[in-house]
Amino acid sequence: MNGAETVKDFILALESQEYSKAAGYLAGDFTYTGLVPRPLNKKQFITLIEELKYGMPNLSFNVHDIQQAEVIVQGQMIQATIQMTGTQSNIMNLVPLSLPPIPETNRRVTLPEEHLTFLVENNQIQSITVQPVAGGGIPGVLHQLGIDAPIIQ
Repeated sequence: MNGAETVKDFILALESQEYSKAAGYLAGDFTYTGLVPRPLNKKQFITLIEELKYGMPNLSFNVHDIQQAEVIVQGQMIQATIQMTGTQSNIMNLVPLSLPPIPETNRRVTLPEEHLTFLVENNQIQSITVQPVAGGGIPGVLHQLGIDAPIIQ
């Protein structure tokens, strides 16, 4: 399996709520950086996605343009574009970000496109880095839900 296939399968597992399967694609020392004050580890990242998906059952990443950027000594750099959408119809407890529970708002969220870089080594995702974009990420979700709470993590 090449890196792009690993990323596609990982995203599909997340969207299908197969969190154990998704976690299996992440390396033990996995890190997620870019839109949170401090990097998230594997457990924190999976928990965050679970909580987002619970709060927005129709959450979709709308991933596209998955392509290998370059082959490096450590593995492959894979780039992808996502545009998160969903409707928050359940309470959300974004525990990894130290936010208070967010009551259901029944508001639809449509974030701008975001560009992610995945480092894949031996069919394991070592890291995901998100390039910050205005109105994107969790801050963008909170803003569109009308929530004014800082991410203190």
